[in-house]
Amino acid sequence: MAQGNIDFSITANVCLTAAIAAIASNISPWLVIPTALFVGSALGAINGVSHVILGLPTFIATLSASYMFEGIAKVVLGSGSIAASYSLKGWDTTFNKYFIVVVVLIATFIVLERSLFGKQSKAIGARLEVARQSGVNVKLKKIAPFVIIGFTCGIVAIFSLVRTCSASSNTGALLQINTMLALMLGGIPFSGGWATKFKCIIIGSLMMVVVENGLILMAVPALAQQLIKGTLFLVAVAVSFDRKNTVIIK
Repeated sequence: MAQGNIDFSITANVCLTAAIAAIASNISPWLVIPTALFVGSALGAINGVSHVILGLPTFIATLSASYMFEGIAKVVLGSGSIAASYSLKGWDTTFNKYFIVVVVLIATFIVLERSLFGKQSKAIGARLEVARQSGVNVKLKKIAPFVIIGFTCGIVAIFSLVRTCSASSNTGALLQINTMLALMLGGIPFSGGWATKFKCIIIGSLMMVVVENGLILMAVPALAQQLIKGTLFLVAVAVSFDRKNTVIIK
């Protein structure tokens, strides 16, 4: 999003990655980690290549990939679910959860705020042509974020398998809208650029947790929750979108 792009295949990526990792876990529980991270990253790379090499807008590239990943996941899942090794349940500890979250947050902060890659990504989002003429390898820098997204989808898939010891067609459900809404509520502009800040991730995530738990505690029906989230997302995009640079961004 710092580059002004978006990925609509997160949910499908997690679902397919979890399904393949669940199969691997029945061979050896320790295969879950490399399998999930590799598959998730590979699926992310497909999005990056579709966008950069084929020249497709990210909306079309990732939405098409989402349908493709979902279709493959249904074939892999067969009857609807795959049981993972029950020994994975032993990894479901509070320490493991918080440790991984802290590591991911630290890595995200360093990459986004302190690394050359993060600065170049923001530059691409602000003015792509200026970044290109400044010597930035735009093609490589635009593929890399999709691989990173895929890698984190692999982490989410591992968390899901550890928690439920199974993969199904519902794995990763609602992840897409919750993720996008958290970023929007945090103030990350839909158009990307220098306004993309790490603090937006933290603020948005905390706000999303409050909204999610609040709707549950208020016993709001599932369909009504989707309506409320969709409305919030629409409002957040409308507020954060940089209309002055729409022509330049396009």
